[in-house]
Amino acid sequence: MNFPRSKALPAAILLAFSHSVLAADTETVLDDVVVTANRVARTAEDTLTSVSVITRKDIEQKQAATVPELLSGLPGVQFTNNGGIGKNTSLFLRGTNDGHTLVLIDGVRVGSATLGSAGLQDLPVEQIERIELVRGPRASLYGSEAIGGVIQIFTRKGPQPAAFSLGGGSRQTYQGSATGGFGSQDLWLNVGASGFATHGINVRETANEPDKDGYTRSSMNVRGGGRIGQSLNWDLQTLHTEARNKYDGNPNVTDVKQDLYTGNLQYTANARYNTSLRLAQNLDASTNLKEDNFSSRIDTRRSQASWQNDFSLAEGQQLVGGLDYVYDEVLSNSAFSRTKRSNRAAFAEYLGEFGQADLQLSARHDSNEQYGHHNTGSIAAGYSFSQALRVRSSYGTAFKAPSFNDLYYPSSGNPNLQPETSRTIEAGAGGKLGQFSWDASVFKTRINNLIAWAPDASGNYVPGNVSRAHITGLELSASQKFGNTTVGASATLLNPKDHSGGATEGNLLARRSRQSGRIDVDQLIGQWSVGASLNGTGKRYDAANNTVKMGGYATADLRVEYRFNPEWRIQTRVENVFDKRYQTVSTYNQPGVGAFVTLRYQPK
Repeated sequence: MNFPRSKALPAAILLAFSHSVLAADTETVLDDVVVTANRVARTAEDTLTSVSVITRKDIEQKQAATVPELLSGLPGVQFTNNGGIGKNTSLFLRGTNDGHTLVLIDGVRVGSATLGSAGLQDLPVEQIERIELVRGPRASLYGSEAIGGVIQIFTRKGPQPAAFSLGGGSRQTYQGSATGGFGSQDLWLNVGASGFATHGINVRETANEPDKDGYTRSSMNVRGGGRIGQSLNWDLQTLHTEARNKYDGNPNVTDVKQDLYTGNLQYTANARYNTSLRLAQNLDASTNLKEDNFSSRIDTRRSQASWQNDFSLAEGQQLVGGLDYVYDEVLSNSAFSRTKRSNRAAFAEYLGEFGQADLQLSARHDSNEQYGHHNTGSIAAGYSFSQALRVRSSYGTAFKAPSFNDLYYPSSGNPNLQPETSRTIEAGAGGKLGQFSWDASVFKTRINNLIAWAPDASGNYVPGNVSRAHITGLELSASQKFGNTTVGASATLLNPKDHSGGATEGNLLARRSRQSGRIDVDQLIGQWSVGASLNGTGKRYDAANNTVKMGGYATADLRVEYRFNPEWRIQTRVENVFDKRYQTVSTYNQPGVGAFVTLRYQPK
């Protein structure tokens, strides 16, 4: 495998890694129990893949305002952003395209059926209890989009003491939240609400609109559930988010609304059999305006059903299988040639333990109303030499279904498109020794039938399955505690190459860097805690022809927290301390230095 030379990676990141200095909030913690990797609960080491977990404690400690801030710097993670908080944000997980990462909220697929991706920038951080990031293909369990990996966001649930936060800072930024729940395991209700507003920055100085491009967001999450007898658990949920994003151009305002409605039933017959049923609907709506004048509207509605069965065959032997159904609809003032489609799928997974060895097999068949049948599968094996060293290897296939924009956009969609497909081979190792944990992965992904928009004979841009990409990568992460100090880092080296032939053959994929990494240091001193983060990214190119280069950069953030008592604390954060000027998308500015203060009340 041909990896990029590491000299472009900020030297501090490599130095930190060589001394086993890794981020406490973003490392692969081997004792964590995760659900996303196998659709059933397993410890992170037993998933046989590369996993990162972000807890509620991590979210509050790092004082992040958005989901992209929480994920930035994790192994394999790179973002581009069009001008600060709330602006269009694209995720390139393991160098794959935006839209090649499946996003789930409490087990439900979310996102826009027209764009083919989820708006991570609009998800409310204060409603989140936990995030699991699984790197590598998971289409054999989840279907379309899981080429680069899966992000699952778990919202708060159950009877929890009331808590609130209130804060503000630079760029006339304000935020507030309140959450709480009551009841018992037999019957409980949890309610949370949050709001965020900022005047932002001038997104593009070249757009002849020298105004501040602000962003506001409000959300509410209501979730209730209970238990009937000792075997049947149920819960109902509604999550509502509204946001207004201002930017430069025509239109220059987008109103976004996201609604999620979910009902879950879980029945445990005995120690060997468990079955669950989920019904859900996700609405992703956006209205574009020029000032206050209507320009366009695109709403997509996704109705879903999932039935899963978990069988314990014997000690260390488990079988998981089920059925998934998705029905997508588009509601728009634009005349899409087709506005509805359905997808039916069946999946099965085997998880086996044989002493110190593990074997995992999974397969899935998707039957789509538009592109027909598609099969995916994966195999993974692992072996534990000791707690300090566990090795693993895997192979998996995945695919991405064409979006409604690709297929049916007025006057330009191509209904003959086939899914984008991928093959990934990976090897990894990890372990834990005392307060030190580490993980390393090397992988190669080949993607075929990539959809690219290009002019036809009439000069109109139309999509076609004409592109290919080969991506090799090395991901490193670890953590070390020294008493009350946690120090750490993560690093990613990528070689994301275009192999479509023609003028772009051998070029780097657009907006992807060969090097990225992060360092975090956190220190507890009595009632005080202090911390710092350094994020670094190498150079990248803004387009496939690699003619517009954007330089590499490193940004530093500082944070301080003081606890008045176990319930009350005040937090201060300074982002981009050295006021670094940089861009992740050509001509789009990023925020400079900013300071923020938050007061939190959280009963123990």
